Amino acid sequence: MAHVRKQVRSWVKGNLMGSTAAGGRVFVSRTNPLPDALQPTLLIAVQNERSADVSAQGSQRRDIAVRVTACAKGDAEATEDTLDQLAVFVESVFAADPTLGGLAETYEYQSTEFEFNGSGEKTLCTAALTFAVTLFTARTDPETSI
Repeated sequence: MAHVRKQVRSWVKGNLMGSTAAGGRVFVSRTNPLPDALQPTLLIAVQNERSADVSAQGSQRRDIAVRVTACAKGDAEATEDTLDQLAVFVESVFAADPTLGGLAETYEYQSTEFEFNGSGEKTLCTAALTFAVTLFTARTDPETSI
């Protein structure tokens, strides 16, 4: 099995595949530069994790910040519309299964941060959506959500 963070990333990636705008362009923690001819793409990362013991038996509450970044290139209002379309898709995927396939106790949508970088031939536009995901594990078993 894998750490619960890996399981969350895998669940998010698997469930974000196939949107009308991004299709199969869904990547976890991509470090390579995005291509010049970028088509709408979703990037997934776990940004932070905090944990706290909740019982003497060793149960832990884990709060994980999951960030999904929608990326698109273009200078027109249509590019912002594409980001919004991707944001609606991402939010609806989380809302359809608030337990992320049984891994989480719940999630909370927290924010969207926009960036526009016009230093290239086309403006790179991003919308980074952050979700707080709460799950529980045993202190001795970070691979199993309880």
